[in-house]
Amino acid sequence: MTAVKSADRKSHTVAAVKPSSSHAGTWQPDEPLAAAKIVALFAAARRLRADSDAGATGNPLRGRNLALLMARPAGREVSPLHRAAQDLGARVAEVPFEADASRQVDIGALARLLGRMYDAIDCDTLPSSTVRRIEREAGVPVYAGLGLDDHPARVIADLLTLCDLGSPQAVKTGIIFLGDPRTRRGRIFLAAARELGFALQVAEARHTASNDAAYVVDATRPSTWSLHAEGRPIEELRRSANHRCVIQTVLLDTIPRG
Repeated sequence: MTAVKSADRKSHTVAAVKPSSSHAGTWQPDEPLAAAKIVALFAAARRLRADSDAGATGNPLRGRNLALLMARPAGREVSPLHRAAQDLGARVAEVPFEADASRQVDIGALARLLGRMYDAIDCDTLPSSTVRRIEREAGVPVYAGLGLDDHPARVIADLLTLCDLGSPQAVKTGIIFLGDPRTRRGRIFLAAARELGFALQVAEARHTASNDAAYVVDATRPSTWSLHAEGRPIEELRRSANHRCVIQTVLLDTIPRG
């Protein structure tokens, strides 16, 4: 653990949502997403994206420290959450965490220690029971794998990408979903898309896109979804940029800045 909380509480100007007074905004992966919340996240993420394009984002989380609890060896690639937080000026530490409860030290004591050292904690792939215990004891925002593909932030980012291309309420604006709708990511995506008013069709992998659907979501490979608009794939660069902005929106909404 290398980062230590800073006593600096200077505020920074950034176009983002207002920080919440509680840690409820840390957003559990299975939490239902109401249309109003989705639209508010869209608006905040778009403002961040516009600021980033204009070079006006600044470092609103400068002096803040984020711990990423790693229950598995860190990969060679930097996680989307790590990059998103660093782009806002935060210091990020990857902290090895023993996921085996039989070999784990007192989680409550560890959570309180982490809460004194860091301004927010991400629990990556830790079991939900461990995440809840850390959230109860840490006293700072705790995220349940904010940068993971099956977290709602990823779903919001993909829906933002689709909504940037057209309104869900427009005539014939539909989504064909290819793949298993019972996965956690699939359930979250379909529920959120319905909230926004998209017409949905769940189809088998061999199904070809029809003229009645504006978009196709290919979830046949759970680790690598692809989005298509009017028969053409949507570039990954656009999707990644939106994912970063949604993650940053959550960070700015939950980490105290002043």
